[in-house]
Amino acid sequence: MTSAVGARPGGRLAAVVGMMFNPGAVLQLRLAGVAWPFAMAVSGAAFTLVFLQTGLDLLKTGRAGGGRVVLLALAGLLYGTLGILLVGLVAWLLSRAFGAKRSPGWAMRAYALAYSPALVYGACGIVANVAFGWRTSIAFGVTGLLWAIGPVMAVNDELTGGRKGPSVVLSIVCGGLALLGWGLLGRL
Repeated sequence: MTSAVGARPGGRLAAVVGMMFNPGAVLQLRLAGVAWPFAMAVSGAAFTLVFLQTGLDLLKTGRAGGGRVVLLALAGLLYGTLGILLVGLVAWLLSRAFGAKRSPGWAMRAYALAYSPALVYGACGIVANVAFGWRTSIAFGVTGLLWAIGPVMAVNDELTGGRKGPSVVLSIVCGGLALLGWGLLGRL
């Protein structure tokens, strides 16, 4: 039954919005119905929009041209798909030491979907950037990524069977990896 709920188009939208407000319920009730291409699209689009906002802000200040804006958006897409999937895989590998019972596919889909808040904030930031001419990479981009910390921690709780100590360790290690990758690619 949860597969049918998650497979409906409204079910996917409910999963994205639900990750912002109640990630634990989404992970338990809806994730089975979220296909990996959709989950990858969420994190890919989220990081594309965050990196695009950075590029547009740099363009507005004269520190980048159009080519760099496009390069940053493509780097965001690559990082949001492959990079976040790799971080999810690392989380799964590390969680094995704590007796994880989830599959690697579950971990990678959950990690990708955890960036739903970044997608919502990224979309709002692009609208504000284009419609009002605001520089939005900090106000919307970073805020969306920070709001994703809660869903990522919920994923780690599930991976470790609710054990808080190991979940915190996973959150620190995998959060650090995600920030490191973002920081390295942001220098393009």
